Amino acid sequence: MRRNSKRPSVNLDIAPVNLIDLLLILLIFFITTTTFLQLKMIDLNIPVSSSKKVVYKKNITHIVNITKDCKYFIDKKAVQKEELAKELNSIYKSNKNSIFQVGADKESPHRCFVDILDIFSTEGIGNISVLTKNKE
Repeated sequence: MRRNSKRPSVNLDIAPVNLIDLLLILLIFFITTTTFLQLKMIDLNIPVSSSKKVVYKKNITHIVNITKDCKYFIDKKAVQKEELAKELNSIYKSNKNSIFQVGADKESPHRCFVDILDIFSTEGIGNISVLTKNKE
């Protein structure tokens, strides 16, 4: 039996410079491969608010935009007013946990915003929030 045989000791010194290089490479890798949060929102001049609570969950958050000339967009896709209820209902039926965020241009007519809220109400969709800019 070779139980008591002595193995030659191995010196495991790792130079700290190599670890710093490895750390930098990993940092660059994570920075370049990270997907950044992007709202599916068209360019709007939305109102300012002091509220700071933001809820955005990828793939279940849908942005409903209203332009100042009362055109509607769902996730950057233009939708006619007559088709809004059908589109919102199909999104909601595909995932009952869907979150809807309404972003209205601050110069859009108030009736356009109320029309959207009315559609949400008639379709039974309750997970709604309003997009605003943070007051700084």
